[in-house]
Amino acid sequence: MNTQELSRKYAMAVFSLALDSWLTPLKAVEHELGNNATLAATLQDKDRSFSERQQALDKLIPGDSSQQVRNFLYTLLRDGDIGLLGGIMGELTHMVRGGPLVQTAKVTTALPLSDKEKDDFRQKLATQYGDSLEFDFNVDPAILGGAIVQVGDKVIDGSVVTRLAAMSNALGVKS
Repeated sequence: MNTQELSRKYAMAVFSLALDSWLTPLKAVEHELGNNATLAATLQDKDRSFSERQQALDKLIPGDSSQQVRNFLYTLLRDGDIGLLGGIMGELTHMVRGGPLVQTAKVTTALPLSDKEKDDFRQKLATQYGDSLEFDFNVDPAILGGAIVQVGDKVIDGSVVTRLAAMSNALGVKS
C-alpha cells in the first residue's frame, strides 16, 4: 500500500468516526419526529417559548450526543427549521455515499411502481446518466399518470397533467 492509499485509509477512518458521532443522534431525532407528528408540530409552534420547545427537543436527543450536535439542533429549532431535519439527513446521506459524484434520480408517478417497473427505470436512467445514481421513488396522484423524472437540474415531465395543460394552451382554453 503506497502512502497515498494509506493516507486515504486513515482519512476515511477519521471521517467515518466523526460522521457517525453526528449521524447517529441526528437519525434518532429524525426518527422520533417522523413517528410523532404531534411532537413535530409542537417543536415548530412559534407560539410556544423557545425554552419549552428546547426541553421537548432535549428529550429526543441521545444523552451521549456532543454539545455541537445539540447546538446544531437548537439552531434549527430557534430558526423554525427543525422540520428540515429529514431533508438535511437526506443530503448528508447523499454526501456520505459519494458526494457530488453521486446524483439522485427522483422518479414521481401517479401510482406505486412494481419492482420490475422500478428496475426498468433504473436501467434506462443508468444508461443515460451512468451508474452513479441513487433512486428516490415517490407517488403523487395529482400528476394523474405518466412520470416526472428529475436528475440533478434536469427534469423530464411526462405526466398526464402536464400534457393536458399543454393541450389546453395549444387550443387556447383558459383554465
